Amino acid sequence: MRNHYINALFLALLFSISIIAAPNNDATTKKGTIKAKILDGKTNEPIEYANVTLHNAKDSSFISGTVSGNNGDLLLSNIAEGIYYVKVSYIGYENRVVSGIKIEKEKYESSLGVIKLFNTDVELSEVSVVGEKASEELHLDKKVINVSQNINASSGTALDVLQNQPSVQVDQDGNVSLRGSSNFTIQVNGKPYPIQGGDALRQIPANLVESIEIITNPSAKYDSEGTAGIINIVMKKQDRDNMNGIVNAGLGSRTKYNGDFTLSYKSVDYTLSGSFDYRKNTNYMNQLFDRTSFTQNGSNYMNTDVNGNFMRENYTAKAGFDYTLSDKSSISFTNSYGNVDINRSSLFKFTNADQLNPSFTDYNLGDDRNNYGVRYLNSILFFSQQFTPKVDELTLEVNYTNVSLPSTQRTSEYITDGSFQQIISQTTQSELSNNTNRNEGRIRSVYSYTFSKESKFETGLQANFFYNNMDIVSKSFNILTQQWSIDSRYSNKFDFRNNIYAAFATYSNIFSGFNYQLGLRLEQTDRLLDQKTTGKDYKYNQLHLFPTLNISTNINQQQQLQFSYSRRINRPQEMALNPFPNFSNSYVTFIGNPGLLPELTNSFELNYQYFLKGLFFSAQTYYRQSDNSILRTQRLDDNGFMTLSFMNAAETEVAGAEISTSITLIPWLRLDPSVNLFNRKMTGTINGVDLVTEKFSWSSRLNSTFILSPTTRLQLMMNYFGKQVDIQQTTDPIFSLTISARQELLDKKLVATLSAQNLFSTGKFGFNSIGPNFNMIGSFRPEAPVFRLSLSYNFNNYKNTSRTNDRIDINVGEGM
Repeated sequence: MRNHYINALFLALLFSISIIAAPNNDATTKKGTIKAKILDGKTNEPIEYANVTLHNAKDSSFISGTVSGNNGDLLLSNIAEGIYYVKVSYIGYENRVVSGIKIEKEKYESSLGVIKLFNTDVELSEVSVVGEKASEELHLDKKVINVSQNINASSGTALDVLQNQPSVQVDQDGNVSLRGSSNFTIQVNGKPYPIQGGDALRQIPANLVESIEIITNPSAKYDSEGTAGIINIVMKKQDRDNMNGIVNAGLGSRTKYNGDFTLSYKSVDYTLSGSFDYRKNTNYMNQLFDRTSFTQNGSNYMNTDVNGNFMRENYTAKAGFDYTLSDKSSISFTNSYGNVDINRSSLFKFTNADQLNPSFTDYNLGDDRNNYGVRYLNSILFFSQQFTPKVDELTLEVNYTNVSLPSTQRTSEYITDGSFQQIISQTTQSELSNNTNRNEGRIRSVYSYTFSKESKFETGLQANFFYNNMDIVSKSFNILTQQWSIDSRYSNKFDFRNNIYAAFATYSNIFSGFNYQLGLRLEQTDRLLDQKTTGKDYKYNQLHLFPTLNISTNINQQQQLQFSYSRRINRPQEMALNPFPNFSNSYVTFIGNPGLLPELTNSFELNYQYFLKGLFFSAQTYYRQSDNSILRTQRLDDNGFMTLSFMNAAETEVAGAEISTSITLIPWLRLDPSVNLFNRKMTGTINGVDLVTEKFSWSSRLNSTFILSPTTRLQLMMNYFGKQVDIQQTTDPIFSLTISARQELLDKKLVATLSAQNLFSTGKFGFNSIGPNFNMIGSFRPEAPVFRLSLSYNFNNYKNTSRTNDRIDINVGEGM
């Protein structure tokens, strides 16, 4: 079945290419060019991806079309002699028409100069609504989420913004997945972030974010790591020549605080910037597990009731310096330091019963206390040299990160009666400490040459260095001697190296109205896990090729079609490879698999978008096929102990469609509904049993924004995630509702936001896990509802715009 899917998609691709390459009988007569520059009429900032169509002045027939480039540049070529007009449109802006354009023998090149687009103004009685951006935009290679359209962003994090996407889901353990995959990379302004996954997204204040780019099929100039792609956080940046800044503060129910400030000074030649943010959250939860195990001696029932709290406290300090050396060269340096402290306390109530003889029932009480830390220092040096302005450029990036990850887990267990009152004074105690130090570096050089405004070539070399040493010490408390002793079953040391050497090239051009980009990336993986305790090492060294393709075309003024393909890789992290057992509690142990292979994925997308005044519609269809899929396995032995591990157990196929729209029904109401429909099939073998699972599921979101006055808004956000199936686990549907209100004061310098998250406490998780000799049902109920109040003060007209550098990424590994 997989081969049929791939063959069909490649046939569709070949058909598309054949259309592009079809001969054009009019080629000899199309010799003219039309040039222009598209700018924002208010800020004079270039507008990228503005839709431009060329029409015959006589009958208004469509001739050609394109989109504006990175600097707002517009070029239409191969135009026959005649008289034309162009239409320029962009979401949230008034359309512009430029007429009287002549292509004739005396003048084959027509320059339209600067075309300015102005924000749409909607009069609502005495209310003036200016410059409404779409909540989402679909570009050639990415989806862009405009954070300013999310009222809840004032008091939350980047994760709170992403959770309103139907393709993004957070499970009961806080793990984040994108289109069903937790393997994606995080960037900030196109640069690596020291920690990854949900930990990174929870640390970035949303009120400092301009937009979030979801790049599900990155081109070859990006690192290949990340099955689901890349999430790039674009931060706000000041462009005016003076001192500006913004200050934010917030508080929430049950010990939740946050605050941050950003200062920026810009002159003609240099820019100085600095920021500091602090956040403390305490969350409360309840978990229930019912497990029935089947052994040779009969069946056993175990119930676990967990009540706990999770406290996360973090701060980040950043400083940056940009300097223009000359008209052709510039240099920038950024430095950041971050500190994260996580304390998790859980009280476990265990009930163990023999179902053949219920009188043999044991009751235990467990007290589990975990302390995690993340300390990181990140430095980035970036240099750019143009040889011929707007033609060829060389860039160099040097990036270094040091991360320290100390952690301690202390567990105490007591024998109790049926009401969980301690009946024996003796206590079983254990302690697990982990001291991890990680050093990462990246050197990357890119050369780009622009042949014309349509054609560009890029090539580059890159080396990623990753070194990690881990010292795990397990201790148990001896009741007789009243002393701690080393537990050799779990104590171990290992070093891990994962270096990646890469070369890439991309070429982009326009042919007969089709924008295309071809790319190829080569990556050599050099991996070594040196297990010091056992004296064994495990090596992996392999070269992989990663081709990419992007094609887009404008069907007409309102419609655009896109196709993309990329090959991705998911490399296993060190803890998934370490073969030494890792203690979780008296009933659960985790052990890594040093033989894990990287998971390789072929990813295809076909996207369509339609936009008209007051309406935006997009449909993103996707298909992913993965070999050597890495799955977490669960195995129960005859003594009732569970062992968790990873293995290359399956082939995975995911096919789906993300459909979203933005509708302005009346001037004071905008609806942003979206839905993600997908089918997931997994075929594999676990514990010697061949398994096949296939399930259709869906998730949806409805965001309703009410504009009550020029300074007052109300927003309702509803999320639903349908039932999902894995080879060993099924998760239940989830629904949640969040309400937010925003009030602007003091001539819009002060903004107050009040929100209620998971208002009706419906956002709870449920699952069912099945193995050859066990069945387990569980639920997780997070703290709800959560109320938040935030204040944001903007001085000297801090401007919420951002100019990002080239989208450069690096995978810095798992945060914890």
